[in-house]
Amino acid sequence: MDGLIGHLKIEIALCKDLIAVLQRETESIVARDYKALYEAACEKEGLVRKVNASAGARTRHVEEACAFLGIQADGGQHLDRIIERGGALASELDGCLKTLASLAASIRELNELNSLAISSSLENVKKTLGFLGNFLQPSAYKPGGGAEGLAFKGSRLSKGA
Repeated sequence: MDGLIGHLKIEIALCKDLIAVLQRETESIVARDYKALYEAACEKEGLVRKVNASAGARTRHVEEACAFLGIQADGGQHLDRIIERGGALASELDGCLKTLASLAASIRELNELNSLAISSSLENVKKTLGFLGNFLQPSAYKPGGGAEGLAFKGSRLSKGA
């Protein structure tokens, strides 16, 4: 049980670090500090890998706790059963799991916020490019290479040319 709780505390610390990086990413997007945004994105990538690896390693600790408490490892509700039989450490384990769930919700919310900010910025860039495109002169030749609808005039052009 102590190993599982200790591992969950490590996951909690990683999630808090990830939230801090996501907040820096949000600030970088708003401030249009692309260097800081790139650094935050690189750091975020490393933290996401660590969080995923840590969540995968949690399985071993859950299995050890199940074996210690005599819980069959055949269902998906291991953590609920561990909390039921956990005794004095059950409340601490339950608190860790609730904290992880809360942090996961915060991470999801910050990711959605950053995604929305980036999408809005991209939409502004597209609008600006479209506005600037209105000032361009129409081209003489169409994509196929023909000069559609243009009447050529000149002394050296003949009707057969």
